[in-house]
Amino acid sequence: MHKTSVSSRRSLILAGLLASTGLWATPALAQRTTATETESVELSADNLIYNAETGEVRAIGRVYLERDGFILEAGEVVYNERTGRAEAYGAVELTTPTGERIFAPKVVLEDALKNAFVEDVRLLMKDGAQVAAAEASRDSDAGTMTLNKAVYSPCKVCADDSGKAPLWQIKAVKVTHDREKRRLYYDDATLEVFGVPVLWTPYFSHPDPTVDRASGLLPLDIQTSKNLGFVVGIPYYHVFNDSIDATIRPIFTTKEGLVLAGEYRQHLGFGQYQADGSITYTDGRDDNGVLTGSKEFRGHLSSDGQFNHSKRWRSTYQLNWASDDTYLRRYDLSDADTLVSEYKLEGFYDRSYLSVRTVGFQGLRVEDEAGLTGHALPLLDAEYIPSFSPLGGTISLKGNALALHRSEGLDTQRVSLSASWQRRWITPKGFVVDLEGYARSEAYKLSDIDRPDDPSFAGTFGGNSGSEWRNLVRATATVTWPLVKFTDSGSHTIEPIVEVTVSPRRGTPDNIVNEDSRAFELNDLNLFSADRASGYDLWEEGSRVTYGMQWRYDGNDWGADVMLGQSWRISGTAQVFADGAGLEGDLSNIVGRTRVRYKDWLNFEHRYRVDEQSFAVRRNEISLSLNGTKVGMYAGYLKLDRDMTIITREDREELRTGAYYNINENWRIDGGLIHRLTGARVATLDTGTGTTQYMQEDSGGVKYDIGLSYTNECIELGLRWRETFTQDRDVEPGTSIMFRLKLKNLG
Repeated sequence: MHKTSVSSRRSLILAGLLASTGLWATPALAQRTTATETESVELSADNLIYNAETGEVRAIGRVYLERDGFILEAGEVVYNERTGRAEAYGAVELTTPTGERIFAPKVVLEDALKNAFVEDVRLLMKDGAQVAAAEASRDSDAGTMTLNKAVYSPCKVCADDSGKAPLWQIKAVKVTHDREKRRLYYDDATLEVFGVPVLWTPYFSHPDPTVDRASGLLPLDIQTSKNLGFVVGIPYYHVFNDSIDATIRPIFTTKEGLVLAGEYRQHLGFGQYQADGSITYTDGRDDNGVLTGSKEFRGHLSSDGQFNHSKRWRSTYQLNWASDDTYLRRYDLSDADTLVSEYKLEGFYDRSYLSVRTVGFQGLRVEDEAGLTGHALPLLDAEYIPSFSPLGGTISLKGNALALHRSEGLDTQRVSLSASWQRRWITPKGFVVDLEGYARSEAYKLSDIDRPDDPSFAGTFGGNSGSEWRNLVRATATVTWPLVKFTDSGSHTIEPIVEVTVSPRRGTPDNIVNEDSRAFELNDLNLFSADRASGYDLWEEGSRVTYGMQWRYDGNDWGADVMLGQSWRISGTAQVFADGAGLEGDLSNIVGRTRVRYKDWLNFEHRYRVDEQSFAVRRNEISLSLNGTKVGMYAGYLKLDRDMTIITREDREELRTGAYYNINENWRIDGGLIHRLTGARVATLDTGTGTTQYMQEDSGGVKYDIGLSYTNECIELGLRWRETFTQDRDVEPGTSIMFRLKLKNLG
């Protein structure tokens, strides 16, 4: 083989030929005519012939040209300097710097190598997509390439010679690729699936594979449901620029008409935000879901964002609103039972922190009343940690202020100031001692006390308003003794824990309303916390001793964590806690936790709370997950037997499980269920009398679903069946079937 480095005009000719054959490349080199300039091309061929009389350059036999990442291979390349025409013959193959490969039996270049004409061309793109055409021509000035009688498909099957049709392909009389817009345009196009024509359009376009974000249609959402009938969603995605995009999604339903949904996103450089919503004009219904004969607007709005105002200050917000209680569930937009809207401004100064928040709620449960729903306007938190360390400990100063407003109910205002001191010692024998001293002073002002949202948490003030002051102090000492033993397979740690908390017997006046700690329940996470309640209103008065044991095993493959503990009240009273919370007597319920893991694919967790006298299980939570490449599953079991009389905290027993099975690299089946094992005694608040009523929910299914999906390099198919059994006014139980189709590079 003859291999050389060619210079001067002949090198320019070959470089221009190479760039022009690239179809998308600009043949700037071909426009250079100065013979004294030196440009080099790596050229190899069996024979290289130059005829000075005819001005013809001929490279024959295994021709190889390379320049600037372009590689041209052919059986023969002929260029005529006088006519400006070049031809490449014999299994011509061009590889571009970006990885695309072009195949053709013959390539003709004209007009000083700027324009190209190719017959029987096949383009193999870097992502595996292919374009084949009877003819292809390139216009360098327009920056376009036109293919006649073309076929496009990203499916791999068209790369072999079996003659089989790909899963899908687009056939068109003409396809134009605009290099600047990075888009393919089709005239008189037909979409074929498994070789069968399913859709024809006179005009169609989509981005080429080099585009990450481009305007166009997204995959269709097709489903049937009991509430909406047959549903088709046609989302259109539009890119305004690098920082702004939007999606418009008309949803057509046979039972509820048209729903218009959309999303808008923008990045501002110093922050970003997004907003989405929907609206429909449909048949009106009353509170029981019965048609009223009139029309009404229904819809929702949601938005969130984060903004960095400086190195020290930032703000975040979320906004959520729905026109009515059941809209989100009926239109399958969300299963949320409470919508939260919040704005938060935060400041960070070395060891100090400040936040100002406003929080609003919209309850979507049947027992929720807008006038009795509290809104924090505002909620302030501040913390300052000074640099000095008295007695070797850390000082923390905190402040909190809350104004909780209800339009038709009790209002609460609170100001709280606290200080704490903490220090840790590790003795020569290995004992770990943590000491904490804590003091807090609070002032409350309450209005419209006779209209509480829930009598279970109301104070005992007389009249319509009142104020209260309380001072709280607490000292806590926690001693642990971790004992570690190392073995060949891992390490074992046994850690006895004793915590002593001392506080005045009476710290909480009966008048104070519990607004922020209503969900308190003793568990393994808060058992050894000095302040077990998550908020400020609930204070555990008196002195207590908490004791327990923890064992951990850390191995190469296996790991385990077991904890068991209990609390003994020395002084004080349990009346500040709701019945069923686990602290009714001097001895608390026994709480425990067991965790087991194996490598990265097995995780088991068991959390429980047991009655200290009868040993009846009051709370029992079990979860198991297996995450393999072939098979995976999740199972969760929950049983609550607390006999609580608080709304939304009813006793129940249910099973949640899900699994998936990857049949092969393309097919996958998955499903799940939520099943109520026993009936539930559900509490509802009678707002007319202020009393709590009860209703019985039967055992049985809550939700079942199963889906089958197929995915490969060019298509995604999905079919899912879902059955729901719960009813909430106009949200009826029923069957839904959802279908999803995504064609790669088309949406």
